[in-house]
Amino acid sequence: MISRLRKRTDSLAFVLAKPFVVLNVHPNVVSLLAIPIALVFAFLIFRGLFLPAFFFGVLAFLVDLFDGSVARQLGRCTLFGNYLEGIIDKAVDFIVIGSFVFLFPLATAIALGSSFLVSFAKPRVGLVIMTDNRHWPGIGERGDKVAILLLGLLLSAFFPSFFGLMTMEIVLYLVSGIALVGLLQRVLYAWKLIEEAKKKGLVLPYLREDRSARSAK
Repeated sequence: MISRLRKRTDSLAFVLAKPFVVLNVHPNVVSLLAIPIALVFAFLIFRGLFLPAFFFGVLAFLVDLFDGSVARQLGRCTLFGNYLEGIIDKAVDFIVIGSFVFLFPLATAIALGSSFLVSFAKPRVGLVIMTDNRHWPGIGERGDKVAILLLGLLLSAFFPSFFGLMTMEIVLYLVSGIALVGLLQRVLYAWKLIEEAKKKGLVLPYLREDRSARSAK
C-alpha cells in the first residue's frame, strides 16, 4: 500500500542523496549506515526513550529511501548492491522490531514472526515458477509496517497506555495482524501465479524433471 507512494518521493530521495554523492560515498556504505542507526534506536527503546527513538527510527528507514538514488547519481547501480540492500533492510527490520523484546516479549515475538513470514511469501514463489519482481497486491508490506510502528512509537511517547493497555504493545499486535492478513493475500496470489505458470510451462525445470522422474517410476 504505502510502497506505491515511493515514486512520489523520488525528488526527496534525490535531495537527501546529494551530500553522499558530493562526498563520493559508495552506495553500499550508505545502505550499511542504516544498521548502526537502527542499533541506536534499539538502545533508546531499551532505555524507554521512545521520542528520541522515533527520530532514529525515521532516519534508519530514510536511508532505504535514498541509497538507491545515491547509486543512480554516481552511476554505481549493481546487481549485488540490489541484493545487499534487501539483506540490510531485513536486518534493520529485525533490529527495530526485535528491540521491543525486553518490554513486550510475546507481542514482539509474534510481530517478528508474522513480519518475516509475509516477506518470505513473495520470494518463495521464485523457487517454484519463473517470475519477476512485479507488485503484489495486499497489505502488510514493509512500508505499511514501518509507518504503523513509527506512528505508534510517536503516540506512545505522549500516551504510554490506553485503558490499562500499553500503547506500543497494542501497536505490535496491530503490526502482526496486518502482516498475517497480508500473508494470506500473498499465499492466494502465489497460488494464482503458480496455476498460470503451469498452463504456460513456466514451472522451474528441476520441478518438472522431478515430476517426470516420479511418473516414470
